Amino acid sequence: MNIKYTLFEKVTDYLLNNEGKAKINSLEISKGDVFVSLLGKKTHGNHYIPDVINKGAKYIITDRKLADNFIFNKILVVDDILTFLLSIANLKRSIFKGKVIGITGSIGKTTLKENLKYLISQTTTVSASAKSYNNYLGVLISIININLSSNFAIFEIGTNNFEEIKNLTSIIMPSQAIITNILPTHLENFKNTKNVAIEKSDIFKSKYNPNIELLILSQNNTDEIHIADLALKENIPNIITFGKMNNQSYSIEKIEKIDDTTFEISIYNKNTTYKFEINKNQLSRINNILICLIIFVYNKLNITTFISLTKNIQLVEGRGLESKISFNHKIINFIDETYNASPTTMMMCVDYFSNIKTMRNQKKVLILGDMQELGEEELAFHVELLEYIITRDLKNVIICGELMKSALNKLIKKNFKIALMLNEKFILKYLKDTLNNDDILLIKGSNTSLTNNIGKVLLKKGEI
Repeated sequence: MNIKYTLFEKVTDYLLNNEGKAKINSLEISKGDVFVSLLGKKTHGNHYIPDVINKGAKYIITDRKLADNFIFNKILVVDDILTFLLSIANLKRSIFKGKVIGITGSIGKTTLKENLKYLISQTTTVSASAKSYNNYLGVLISIININLSSNFAIFEIGTNNFEEIKNLTSIIMPSQAIITNILPTHLENFKNTKNVAIEKSDIFKSKYNPNIELLILSQNNTDEIHIADLALKENIPNIITFGKMNNQSYSIEKIEKIDDTTFEISIYNKNTTYKFEINKNQLSRINNILICLIIFVYNKLNITTFISLTKNIQLVEGRGLESKISFNHKIINFIDETYNASPTTMMMCVDYFSNIKTMRNQKKVLILGDMQELGEEELAFHVELLEYIITRDLKNVIICGELMKSALNKLIKKNFKIALMLNEKFILKYLKDTLNNDDILLIKGSNTSLTNNIGKVLLKKGEI
């Protein structure tokens, strides 16, 4: 008996039984992928359907009907794409039998996810969300793309407004939840960090996530302590804390320099001390590696493997990744911090950059852009950053953006080592005139700031 499946059933079955096939960017389509055709800022994804078919897309999902000359046995037209994706994501999540880890927090989510994915993959099978797919659409795509045979699945859960965490958590249903930190980010909507803490706490609330069995919490400020108090009321079986406050489950016992590039880290838990080595560029992200250790210990993964791999952990694109790039017929050392920025990460970046030792005749150039979504105190945060830069022994500091401009004008103590440049072409010309072979360039700013685009120009085009 021949059973004919509808196109709806074929697409659903294909996505359920395959991994990594759903794509929302036509440029990323490979043979066998499913293109999710969405309305973009400038055009609808339907515009790219001929291109993705030529690239070998197996199916296209769209909410807009097409002209008669398209291949209709490949194109599924639905009333609402997000509703369709949610139905598949819910089904795939219900089928998945592995351990699900959910990561939220103010900063460090993507880096932690990538660190965990790398380390766990050396011991067992793991799926993880791509890039920074941590909003509603990103979470749906991430769940649809997991490998059902994986023992672990890792997801980021992001927010820039109220009630987003609970909505995403109720879809992901993580049995193991991590809150990396609570810091001043997205204050435009949240107004203060206490509201950020309350929003993040929804990841472990039983009414949104009855699966919760493990919660890992940072304990470095009053907002994070408040989250711990909220967690205690939820009767979560296992709450593991780390940080500078007293009596934490895990704490950094010692950081010892081995040589110019390597540090030995000692982590204490109960009666056990774990020692491992990291590269110096991971020092500012040591908490992420500590969290990875907690996950390994809790899940009884191979600690010997963990210790052998910590020196191999790589930085993430846009979040400190270092590379040599060709620029103006010269090779420069580019430290890419262009993904995003907050007051805390900016300060950390300044500290890291100021501590980089240079060789004879080697220059360092630092370019910082605006920090976005900081609410009513946004100007004060920028002034504080510039005042901090003045205390450091730094030359060749370039700032760009209207907030940076306003902050510079507010400074009581003027500093001529900080230069304001508001035009992308002018900044690129400055770099062209200033940088020589083996010089060091670090760029950081929010996604919507000028720095983000400058970083893309340098990485994608190389020669200017």
